[in-house]
Amino acid sequence: MITQFKPDPRFEEAKQFIRSGAFGSYDYNPLPDSLEGNTGYGRGDYFLVGHDFSSYLDAQKRVDEANKDHKRWLKVSILSTAGSGKFSSDRTSAQYAKEI
Repeated sequence: MITQFKPDPRFEEAKQFIRSGAFGSYDYNPLPDSLEGNTGYGRGDYFLVGHDFSSYLDAQKRVDEANKDHKRWLKVSILSTAGSGKFSSDRTSAQYAKEI
């Protein structure tokens, strides 16, 4: 049985906040609009932003907590940066050139 998705109320609040003009005079309305219909670049939440919003907020809360331990944060930040080399565009370009 497929259940209908019920968006997190915080997602609705976030869309209203974007529409409120809090970010200045630029018209950001196309962003939340694109998540609500079948038009625009999101085409009705194609990337499931609304579905993932609760888990995004949960992950952000964990990040905020981890950041409070500055020594640990420094360590994991350095390790994360050191481990990102495999995904660098330079390596990818070199591999592509070699294989092609």
